[in-house]
This record gives sequence, C-alpha cells and structure tokens, in this order.
Amino acid sequence: MYGILDRYIGKNILFSVLLISVCLTIFTGIITLIDKMRYIGRGDVDFLFVCEYVAYFIPGMFVTFFPVAILIGGVIGLGFMARNSEITVMQSVGLSRLNIALSSLKSLIPLIVIVMLISEYGVSPLERHAENRLGYLSNGGSVAVTQSGVWLKEGSSIIGIANTLTDGSLSNIVRYDLEDNVLKREIRATKGIYENGAWVIHNVQTKEILPERINTYFDKTQTWHLNLNSERVEIIGNINQNQTIKGLFDYISYLEDNHQDASRFRLELYQKLLAPLSMIVMLLLALSTVFGPLRSINMGTRILAGIALGFGYYVLNQIVAPFSLVYGIYPIIGASFGTVLFGALAVYLLGRH
Repeated sequence: MYGILDRYIGKNILFSVLLISVCLTIFTGIITLIDKMRYIGRGDVDFLFVCEYVAYFIPGMFVTFFPVAILIGGVIGLGFMARNSEITVMQSVGLSRLNIALSSLKSLIPLIVIVMLISEYGVSPLERHAENRLGYLSNGGSVAVTQSGVWLKEGSSIIGIANTLTDGSLSNIVRYDLEDNVLKREIRATKGIYENGAWVIHNVQTKEILPERINTYFDKTQTWHLNLNSERVEIIGNINQNQTIKGLFDYISYLEDNHQDASRFRLELYQKLLAPLSMIVMLLLALSTVFGPLRSINMGTRILAGIALGFGYYVLNQIVAPFSLVYGIYPIIGASFGTVLFGALAVYLLGRH
C-alpha cells in the first residue's frame, strides 16, 4: 500500500535527496574539471576534450555521493517536517516511527534501484570509454582499451593483451607483425613477465605467413623490448578498476584459477553488493537526527550532525577496508564493518528517548 501520507513523506525525502545529489555531483565535477586540466597539451588533448572526459564521470560521481545525499537529504526533508510539527501530527494520529521510516524507504527504493542499475550498467562503460579516449589522444593513438583487453601499437606491430594480473604480469597475449600493411607474423603467448627492462614472453606460438604456406614455430620463451613497462601496466590495470558486479565475479574467478590474490577485488565486490544496505543505513541515520536525541536542536546543527555522521561513515570505510587487506582479514568483514557499526548506532539513537 502506498497512501497519501507515504506520498507526502516520499515527496519531501526525494526532493531533498535529489537536490543534494545534484549539488554534490556538480561541485565535484567542477573540482575534477580543474584538476584534469593538467592533461591539456598531452598529445592531442585540449580543453574541449577535458570537458568531455569529465562529463563521462558524472554518473559515477552521482552514484558515489548518493548514499551521503540520502543522509543529508533525509535530515533536511524530515527536519523541515519536524520543525513544522508535521511529524508530531503524524505520530498523534497513530503513525509510528517505524511507519514513517517505511514510508521514507518506500519512496527511496525505486531511486536506489535506478542508482544501482546506473552503477552496474552505466558507470563502468562510460569511465572505461573516457580513459580509453584519454590514453588514445595523449599517446598519439598507440594505446587503446576495449572490452577484449588492451591494444598497443609498437612500430609496425600491434599487440593485444587480454588480462593484466595483480603481480604486474600479462596474460593471453597476441602480436601481429606487419610489413607495408601486410600481415607477416601472428604470435600468441600465454604469459609475459617484466624482467630487467624487457618482457619475457612464455609459451610462444609463432605463425609466419608466407605467400604459399604458413610456418609454425614454438618457443618456450621470447624476449620483447616494448615501450610498455611495469608502471604503465599498473595504469592500464587501473582503467578497469571500476568493474561491474558481473565483471568482478568473472575476474575473481580468473585470478583464482591462475593462483593470484583476488582479495582486493573481493573487497570491491562485497562493497558493491552491500551498497543498497549502506543506503538504508544512511536513511536510518537521518531518521535518528529527527527522532533521536538530536531532535531538539536547530536545523543547521542537525544538518552539521548529519554531515559529521556521513563523513565518519566514509572515513571508517576508507580505513577499515584497506586494513582488512593488509592484515589478512576476510574482505566481507572489511566491507561490512562500517555499515554494521553505523547501522547499530542509528538503531541506538532511534531507540533513545
């Protein structure tokens, strides 16, 4: 059931949450634009491209700030209702705190679903495209990142790398050697390791394409001297750091099949899976400033308290999550600790008289 009171509460909550989300996104977008202007002059990068580049990150910024916007927007929306004694009237006609919380949640659930869909299907492709375009323009078109991996142009050769592993090595490599735009060799290898300034390529199959036949050779290792070094591999790996939930499942499985440490990606996966719960916790924290011991303070102080709670939640996640990787704690604990702690805090504040 979605009654008149549900719609009224929902309208106040949604307007405040969307307003705060848009304001935070615009503010961050402007700061990001100023920061990324340092790219101007690299290759073919100009001011218009930097604006386009930042625009691709706007949906990701909106998704990032949405949980905090729920907290601050909830404080503002419900706070104005409390200041106008509307909350008191609702409680006098039999609407409990739980009813008001559920009414707020009913209105936010569709928006939470939309934000999760944007996060899953919109943010990663857009940011990957932006980074790909940046790499392409700043390197004179010699590097491209696609859904199938990373492609490099080295002289007259085109090299494709399907995966970059957590230890900096390369996996599933293909190389096409051209002469006068005619394919002369196709080389495939299973792995590449950076050693002493060069890449040692393992399990190499070379097909030499001649006018009348194709010769196939096998080598245990080959040494390739490329412009790509270990630091650049790390940068390329960061291009795909904002993976979807499905992409993280696949990549974790791939790393574990290759006996690689996947804890960092497990942590990111759990954080994404727990994102809806963290948004609900933010709403509970907002309610705690209205119904809890903070209800008697003025609006400015109440908003400041909400911002402090949100900042504390963010900082705790930023501290605990990396610590869980450093000290070998299960990633699920690092991902959920802040949410559980602040959820308990919200319930405690709501329960106080």
